[in-house]
Amino acid sequence: MSQAARPGGLPRPIERDFALPAYRLAALEWGAPGGRPVIALHGWLDNAGSFELLAPQLPGCHLIALDAAGHGRSGRRSPDSAYNLWQDVADVVEVADRLGWERFSLLGHSRGAAAATLFAGTFPARVEALMLIEGGLPFVGDAATAPENLADALLRSRELRERGGRVFASRDEAIAERVGGFSPVSTEAAEMLARRSLVAVEDGWQWQADQRLKAASEFRLTTELVEAFVVRVTAPVACILAKDSPFGEMALYRGMLGRFADIEVHRIDGRHHFHLEGAAEAIAACLKPFLDRTG
Repeated sequence: MSQAARPGGLPRPIERDFALPAYRLAALEWGAPGGRPVIALHGWLDNAGSFELLAPQLPGCHLIALDAAGHGRSGRRSPDSAYNLWQDVADVVEVADRLGWERFSLLGHSRGAAAATLFAGTFPARVEALMLIEGGLPFVGDAATAPENLADALLRSRELRERGGRVFASRDEAIAERVGGFSPVSTEAAEMLARRSLVAVEDGWQWQADQRLKAASEFRLTTELVEAFVVRVTAPVACILAKDSPFGEMALYRGMLGRFADIEVHRIDGRHHFHLEGAAEAIAACLKPFLDRTG
């Protein structure tokens, strides 16, 4: 399977498509069958292009990076559904089974890292290694506030269901909005994400993520529930956090990372999207010996 190079010498990934029962998931593929199987999961409102700089630096891997439902070029969940984190776990099962992968590694960034941890705790025998970049634990909630949070999430999702994303007069304006958005990124990083998520529409340019993704989860797991998943993870774990990370100093991370049976934690210069902002080589330098050790 040949893969042409992008400008700058990076191999061009192959487009993939997986037909699930309710929608199709788009994906990017690096490497050839027979390599170490890896499924990669991106962060909230990002897409599979999030791994364009890192994936080529993991030689020997057959890596499938998914556009999660409602993101990038993938289909959307039905109008009566939601975008709860554990639904991504079900999608990974579907994709892995279509690939014929009974056992594989997971690579996740941010929200995708949290979904990867839930998968590894739900199906521990299927995960060979778990690689978490700037994430790995779901945001937790308080059981006492769950009823009010559910009401807010349901009403907000219904409101967003009828909305399209903002239309920008120019492509540059849309890119600038992403650069200074909820999680600021460099212009170069925004351009990489735009390849799969920014499209021309009648009146300008529009980011194509399903607006319902902006609603809160219907339920958040409690700390006790998160721990129940973490302690079931049997795969070795590599957790890589940016030094300018929103997670590294959270009490949840300080207390919970040590509950994994086999974990190594690295801190690398950068901010939340450092894998798209110049740190891909440093991240790969941590992951390659980890993959060698766990292969």
